[in-house]
Amino acid sequence: RMSRFSIKLIGSRRSLSVAMLSIHSVVPAFSAPTVVRAPTRAVGATMFNEGDIGVTPPLGVWDPLGLIEKRDMRRYEIMEIKHGRSAMLGFVHILAIHAGVRLPGYLSQAAGLKFADMPVGCFASLEATPTAGWLQIMIVTAMAETGAGNVPDLPGPSGLAGGPTGLVKAGLLGQPQTADKAPGDIGGEIWQRYADPEERAFKLNAERNNGRAAMMGIIGMMIHESLTGNPVWPLPYEA
Repeated sequence: RMSRFSIKLIGSRRSLSVAMLSIHSVVPAFSAPTVVRAPTRAVGATMFNEGDIGVTPPLGVWDPLGLIEKRDMRRYEIMEIKHGRSAMLGFVHILAIHAGVRLPGYLSQAAGLKFADMPVGCFASLEATPTAGWLQIMIVTAMAETGAGNVPDLPGPSGLAGGPTGLVKAGLLGQPQTADKAPGDIGGEIWQRYADPEERAFKLNAERNNGRAAMMGIIGMMIHESLTGNPVWPLPYEA
């Protein structure tokens, strides 16, 4: 039993290495674009006060490393929002696939691989994804990050901004994060906007807190799977 556990743990470490390399390969796509990033400068601690977006109980203004006075915190806000959104999607995805939700059709017709045939494990699914699939993921991520694909001069259906489908200019693939926009405002015209300042602050803080919780949750799922083979432990699980 001990030797079987050792083999399983070695395999989990190998899978964890593959996952880390995969995540490392797409990290540049989730970093703020260099051309629109605000210049690094000394920022006063008054940049964040109680009541600001993202400053929520119980921690409030929590800066144990003293970065507020040394770094461009706007860039860190943008990074936190992006990683939080990605983590929320990943967390929900794991719950969905373990509940039996599958897309119809083929993930790769050339390989004869259907979505229903994909393993449900975090690391096993990473290893089973074809190289072409990873390239597609990276291209779409880069397009969403940079706003590539927004074509304002082409007509679209009535009631929507221009673009080949009418949704492109409206932000289906995202718009670049520029200095004149609030951190995380990359959705374009199709995103919901709130005129009431209190409602807007509540929604943005809810997104920020849910993203923080999801980042911890997805890391916990990866650790659970690497140690036990079950990302949703202690819930029952069948591979």
